[in-house]
Amino acid sequence: MSEKPTVVWNDSIRLALSDVDETIAEVYTPAEPAMIDELTRFLREGRKLFMVTGGSLKRVRAGITDLLPSDLRRNILISHCSGAEVWGFDQPGDLLAHPFYSMYENTFTDDMKNAWRNIVDQLVAEFGLRPHPAQPKVDFWATTGHDPLDIMLDDRGPQITMEVVNGIDLTGDQLEHLPYSVPLTRGKYDLRIALMKRASELFASNKVPVTPRLGGNFALDLAIEGVSKTTSIRKVLTDDTVLSTIGLSQNDIQNPHEIEVWGDKFSVINGGTDRHMSEAVSPEVRSIDFRQEDPAELPKGFNIVLWDGQHHLHHGLHEYLHARH
Repeated sequence: MSEKPTVVWNDSIRLALSDVDETIAEVYTPAEPAMIDELTRFLREGRKLFMVTGGSLKRVRAGITDLLPSDLRRNILISHCSGAEVWGFDQPGDLLAHPFYSMYENTFTDDMKNAWRNIVDQLVAEFGLRPHPAQPKVDFWATTGHDPLDIMLDDRGPQITMEVVNGIDLTGDQLEHLPYSVPLTRGKYDLRIALMKRASELFASNKVPVTPRLGGNFALDLAIEGVSKTTSIRKVLTDDTVLSTIGLSQNDIQNPHEIEVWGDKFSVINGGTDRHMSEAVSPEVRSIDFRQEDPAELPKGFNIVLWDGQHHLHHGLHEYLHARH
């Protein structure tokens, strides 16, 4: 019989800061019914959930919040597109008419928005990419195959994401067939690195404040410059107006044990954007990493623990939540 996890349930949680993809649900896939049941119980206990994701608002609503009881949505905040916007719900559970803040609408003119899309079109043309709609990767492989130039392209408004599903570890044969070079980075030929370098040049020369960043396992996020999961969380946790919409105030979450961070990618290697949630709160706040990562790659000075249950990723979070019953 397997030993019980050493990471035990924290009954003091009042607010959970959680990643979405691979932490609550598989990428581009709705949360499983068992996860929805656990989140429902979590919220019914009076606890609050702040989802902070590189994904889109549409994805979070369709895959998670629309599946939750409407009367519980008022206990939820959503920061999507790597912190570009924060949204909430009214008492009946409908999405508010406007975000609490939007770095996209406050920063970008129509000309800048158009220039951003033109640059993406240029990247697609220069690299010979074949864009496809965002979808679960198993469906993508089944219908499209494994050619590295076939990608998923998802325009989320405040962020545009390229899912380079087949191009993060190119073989010698694949490299030979490309009309451009891909640098060796940390032992792999990752097409995203070449895309990121060229994108940076184009955004800089066109004065478009967008920064290319590695995201997830195979994503290249073209995100608004200066925004991150850190900036998004800090804005919310220091704004009683926003906190009050989920029934909290700054005084309610002064104790580090009353906040917990859930994620799956804290490694400082190859992105690790969930560590930016930990950076937004006291170093004493516990962050649980539901991916099997190398402890040596975790950032120092934070209370990041590796989940040691039988399951990992979103099944690991379900295991953790279920263990409290």
